Amino acid sequence: MPDKISNPINPLVIIGILSLGIGIFVSMNVVSEDDAGAIASIFAVFLAGVVALFSFIVSKQNDTGILAKSYFSLGLGFTAYVIAELLYYSMETLFGIEPYPSVADIFFFAVYPFTLIHLILNIRFFHSGFSIFQKITLVIIPIIALVVYVALSISIPDTELGFDFYYGLIFVVAASVTLSLSIVGAVIFKEGALGAVWLLLVIGLMINAAGDVWYYHLEIFGEYFDAHPVTVIWYVANLFIIYALIKHLKII
Repeated sequence: MPDKISNPINPLVIIGILSLGIGIFVSMNVVSEDDAGAIASIFAVFLAGVVALFSFIVSKQNDTGILAKSYFSLGLGFTAYVIAELLYYSMETLFGIEPYPSVADIFFFAVYPFTLIHLILNIRFFHSGFSIFQKITLVIIPIIALVVYVALSISIPDTELGFDFYYGLIFVVAASVTLSLSIVGAVIFKEGALGAVWLLLVIGLMINAAGDVWYYHLEIFGEYFDAHPVTVIWYVANLFIIYALIKHLKII
């Protein structure tokens, strides 16, 4: 880690996050398919709910101003994710309805605009204008994500790019734009107490974006299941974001 970052990241916490992710993955693969689905939903709702809770706490402790608004927006985004997971699980398990695509996707997608609002408010408040490197980053990251998504999608012989491909493309674009802005934020706040917070945040968003690209590729071919590794990738991403928010509370 850069020497200039105060409020340093504890490597034991990172090890703990990764170990927890492995533990959840193993547990979902040693139980029945129905139990794996229940475990997946419980952890998804719980972790997203914790992200939302800490976001609202950070917002409240800032009381008013840009930071309050930005973290309130992040909290709304993950609240939408909780609603999406509850709808997804209810349709799939309780009502026997195919949850993809469904109304739950509206709430899944809502995470991106709310997170973008959070990022934009923070960047505009602490920084004016973008360097050439930052402008390139804002453009190149979405391009790379799209190239990877398309490459994965056409890698299977006799592939037809139908509805699932273009539907997933919308989410991949949103995830990659969010990722590029978070990287720019990490560069802007690389020094000082906020450096560690933004570094953790960008790691979480990067892992989440990678998971989204992988997930929508899997959905094209109907290969996603609850105990798939991509499910745990989302959990690990949320744990990094939670750690970032906890560290933010320590410097308020």
